[in-house]
Formats: sequence, structure tokens, C-alpha cells
Amino acid sequence: MKIKGVKIKGGALQFTVVFALLTIMMLMLFLLFTRLGNLEIFQAQRQSQLISNIQSAICVLENAPELFTKNSFNLQILEEEGYSTKINISPWGLYDIVSVSSQHGRATLNKVFLFTDNIQRNESVPSLYLSSPNKYLSVGGKTYLGKNCYLPVHGIRKAYVGGIGYYRDSLTFGRVFVADNKLPEINHELNKRYNQIESLTKNSANRMDIAKLGNDTIRNSFTEEPLVVVCPDNFFISHRHFSGNIVITGTSFTIDNTVSIDNCIICADVINIGTHFKGNAQIFAGKSLTIESMVELTYPSIIYLDNKNSEQINVGDSLFLRGDIIIPNKTDNVNELLKTGVGTQVVGQIYCNGDCLFQGALFGSLYTRGFIFRDRRGTYQNYLIDVCIDIARMPREYSSISLTKLPSQKSCIDELY
Repeated sequence: MKIKGVKIKGGALQFTVVFALLTIMMLMLFLLFTRLGNLEIFQAQRQSQLISNIQSAICVLENAPELFTKNSFNLQILEEEGYSTKINISPWGLYDIVSVSSQHGRATLNKVFLFTDNIQRNESVPSLYLSSPNKYLSVGGKTYLGKNCYLPVHGIRKAYVGGIGYYRDSLTFGRVFVADNKLPEINHELNKRYNQIESLTKNSANRMDIAKLGNDTIRNSFTEEPLVVVCPDNFFISHRHFSGNIVITGTSFTIDNTVSIDNCIICADVINIGTHFKGNAQIFAGKSLTIESMVELTYPSIIYLDNKNSEQINVGDSLFLRGDIIIPNKTDNVNELLKTGVGTQVVGQIYCNGDCLFQGALFGSLYTRGFIFRDRRGTYQNYLIDVCIDIARMPREYSSISLTKLPSQKSCIDELY
């Protein structure tokens, strides 16, 4: 037999055996190729199903806030045997960290999400709730009060301060209700969460002195235990980057505009945020909090003052906040508990269980026991001059914590890992 001019000696049986072996090898290669192709398709389908299970778990959690009372549980997404989805929920400040793990055989997909309440589902959230018995509200300049305003029984009137009258056709721009003599009780879960943060800062074993950190960039995954970074008294934090599952704590410290903070918690008795700072964080002060001028706190941020024995939140001009301000406790402090500078812009909610001085625009909701307005001529009670407060201007996708009641729905606002 000749193949390409080369003569090969052998009998018919030998050639038959050789060709049979070649045929078997080709068949085996074909079967192996087919098997690998089917395995690749199966793995792709399984990965797609794992992703779908996680997405389904998010939908279930968003519509079942009662599940957030549990720490760990399994969800049966599919009746198909072999797939399992496990949920772990832990508090992260006033928000929740949700870890979702979907598994099939040895294949596992893990994701970590940040959850909060879906306040947009509550149509009764007011633009303004002013609990101020025996007083009326005076409005001047171009003050705009949006839908669902709860006002004192004495009502609302036009103001004339320093040559400034009221320049709009209507005193309010939506439905008006009579407010009770006290504010709606704040959601008890918020004080509980604050106590948990204090406990974490004091008792965590995973803690480190900021002076001993070798890197200017400190990151901690949300799949790990929270890292507590401790600052000495009157410490000045600069040229640092904090990201992730980190709690910055101490007695008193200042954070300047060279510091970058992303998704961290800040907790101390006295906190000062320097001019031009930009970042997002949950900020918890035990006594006083000062935010200087032109600070930008991006979504989702929290400003919280435990005002049992405290001074106030003092905000400079041109604060840009995408988040909430909370001063929960009723006190006999005669001074305003919240004092904002000119040009304040807030998208979110404010709960001030005392008087506040608010200057600027709030696209959201404000609860307070009274307003104070100051100028060079004096101090005025329950006066608003050139202020906008309107829940209707809050973006529809905005979600945050329920201030006064339990949520009817939850919302996934970020994928952390």
C-alpha cells in the first residue's frame, strides 16, 4: 500500500486494525469535544441560574421586610433539586448588610448588598411636620412648602422681616393637616442601632490605632469583620483613604478635605468635618457635630446626634447632603439643636426633636418642634425665610430609613461585593 508515494508493507488485517484504532481515537476525540461543549453549556446555565437565584432573593427581601428580623436563613428559590440560597443579614449603622450565597454542587456565587427602607411607598410622608403648640408659622420671601404639611393649630401667616415680605400666591402648595402637640415618635429601631454601634466601638476585638496603620489607604471587605480604627483625643485626620467595612472612632477628632471616606461609619463624642470635605459615611456624634462650609456628603449618608446630653449639629454654608439628619431625643435645650448655614441643599429627611434653624432647600421631609430665624435685628420664633421644603421633589429612586414607623418595603441600594 502506498500513501503519498511511501510504500507501507502489511497485510489486510493489520491495515484493518490500524484504521479501526484511528476511527476509535477520532470517535473518542469527538465524544470528548461534545462532552466538554455540553459541560461548558451546563456551567454557563448553572452560573446564569445562580445569578438569577440571587436576583430573586433580592426581590423577595425587598417585599418582605419581616425577614430582616432574622440573622440567617435559607430561601427556596427553585423546586429543582440541588440549588440552595442562603441569606445572612447584619446591621451596618442604620442600614443592613445582606450577604446572599447561591450554591449548586461545588459551584457557589456570593454577593453582598446594602439595604435600607423604601420610604417612597409611604404616601403619608410629609413635607413638613411642625409640632409647635400655641404658635403659628410665619413664612417670608420665596418660601415654598410642598404637599402634606402638618402645621400648628394656629396655622400659617405671611411674615415681614427686615423689609422682606412674602412673594408667592399661596402659603402652601398641597394638602394641609393639623399637627399634634408633639412629634410622631421616632422609630425605636434607630436608637437601638446607635447603641449597637457604640457597643461595637468599645468591644470589638478587630481594632487598630490609627497611628499604627502602615498604609494611607485602608480598605476592609464587607465579607470580613468590621475594622475599628481608633483615634486619640483631639486627633487631626488627613491624607487618608478609608473604604468599606470600617468604623472610625475616638473621643474627638477632625476630618479634613484630604481624607476620602466611602461607605464607612464615623462615631465619636465630638466630630468636626473640615471645609470642602467630600465623601459618604454614616456619622454618629455623642455630644456635638460641626460641619464646616462647602461640604458634600453623597448618597447614602447619615448625620446622627445623640442629644441626651449634647450641644447641637452646626452646619456651615453650602452643605450638599444626600441623606438624612437625625436628632432623636426630646430635651429642654432652649437653643436650636440643628443650625444650618445659607445655601444648604438636602435630598433626604430631617428629624429634629427640638428647634432648628434651617436655611436652604430640602427635597424631602422635615420633622421639628419649632423654627428659629436670626438676623442682625434679632431672633424670631417659627419664621421661615426663602426656604423650600417639598417631599414631591425627592427623586423617586431615593430610599432611606423609616423615621417614624416600620417599613412596608425594603430597597437594595448598592452592591458592595
